[in-house]
Amino acid sequence: MKDKLREREALSPTGFYDRYYAESGLDQETVVELLEHVADELRLPSGKLRPGDRFSKELSPGEAHGWDSGYGVLIFELQSLAKKRGIAVDRRVDSLDDYIRIMAGIY
Repeated sequence: MKDKLREREALSPTGFYDRYYAESGLDQETVVELLEHVADELRLPSGKLRPGDRFSKELSPGEAHGWDSGYGVLIFELQSLAKKRGIAVDRRVDSLDDYIRIMAGIY
């Protein structure tokens, strides 16, 4: 885990929602489920993640790990679900916030 993440205050899933998404209109259960899913796929503690974290920087495993299969799985799942629901995704998924907002719209 990168030092920046390690040094952060850990937030509970509810605390994460309350701090960053309470005014968003997104369902709390959906946001928490997506946060925990991303954390599981990237093998990072969910309490240390923040909406502005970028998959290419803060959430990247680093060059020593090469291809990040966790990120690849997340994007594949997003694209598959969007296709199944007949929804076109025309936004880039650069950050955790991008992923949460796009997936919440597809759910």
